[in-house]
Amino acid sequence: MTNDQSLGPNLKSQTPNSKSQSPKCTPGVLKRVYRFLARMDVAAGLIVAVFLLAALGSCFPQISPSVARDPKRLGEWEALVRARYGGLADALAAGGAFGWFRAPIFLAGLALLAAATLVCTLTRWRGVWRRAFHRPVRCSDAALESGPHTARLEASPEVDLAGAMRACLESRGFRVGTAEAVTTNGRALDLRGDRNRLGALGTLVTHLGVLLLVLGAALSGAAGWREEITAGPGATTEIGHGTGLVVRNDGFALERYADGSVAGYKAQVTLFAAGQAVTRSPVRVNKPLNYRGVQLLLQAYAEAPDGTSVTLLAVRDPGYGPVVAAGFLLLLGMTVTLNLPHCRVHARIEPQGTVRLAGRAGRRAHGFGREFAALVKEIRRAVEIPQEELP
Repeated sequence: MTNDQSLGPNLKSQTPNSKSQSPKCTPGVLKRVYRFLARMDVAAGLIVAVFLLAALGSCFPQISPSVARDPKRLGEWEALVRARYGGLADALAAGGAFGWFRAPIFLAGLALLAAATLVCTLTRWRGVWRRAFHRPVRCSDAALESGPHTARLEASPEVDLAGAMRACLESRGFRVGTAEAVTTNGRALDLRGDRNRLGALGTLVTHLGVLLLVLGAALSGAAGWREEITAGPGATTEIGHGTGLVVRNDGFALERYADGSVAGYKAQVTLFAAGQAVTRSPVRVNKPLNYRGVQLLLQAYAEAPDGTSVTLLAVRDPGYGPVVAAGFLLLLGMTVTLNLPHCRVHARIEPQGTVRLAGRAGRRAHGFGREFAALVKEIRRAVEIPQEELP
């Protein structure tokens, strides 16, 4: 009994606290997800997946929300789809093929691509920024000996080594900096030459372009719309979608060349807002009327007993600007990344005249090895002891 009583408190005190020792899995899971999304192969795979999904969706006609809300136009659209695809029309509709760019699978792909791009940017921007703007001139002995491209020269003491090497590097487009270094052999002079050091920023520009592209697609899908409106001669029609805009058909004309052939189509329209005329302008093919983010494009015309009715396509696409900017940034970033790889050369001039060089370059600088060899030969001719003077 005494032993039981003495063991009781000990056993109780050794019982683990389930609350304090419960596994904290959430931070670990989030960290693993973060690392997974930060992988370059994952981002590349998502880009390919979204591209394939977009290519698949472009194979099928997409029904606009305005058509889906109008029973008459929806019936006409479904009749055209059934005539085109026959018995597959119902299966394609059930699979979401005709609303592919608003389907969960496509939106999920866009969301994952945006997340992966954002994570990659947050993970790598410090290193990219440091490579572009932080240029330490001093270099360790290990870096000079173990670089992918290295060379060792014995220089003539009568030659201005620093000046000769600077001239050789600058003639090849390198920006050169110098700094003194203390070694076991005394004071040495370190040189560093950089070319295209800002080329590393092309990666960040490309990532920003991808983010803007996804943002533009999201804005177009969430807040964009298209509406076909038909107005008879002199008639007015509301554009709708909460715009408060009304368009009036003031006339239609065929523009012709001197030989009588058709040169263009022009619809004269007046746009009203809150009962007041705000603009009167012609609408031509590929020359829309723009008013506060709403575009009016000439879609079709039809002869009527008292004139010509016109069909206009009213479009509001808030993602258009971000998509255009994204295209420019993607082109700029990829051009810089592919054509302006960062190259750098470290050199150390020892007190006794020994010159050690090490070169490094981005993986896209395919000809840097040959260039480094040519640079070494050029420096050798400028600073090395002539053959006849060697003992």
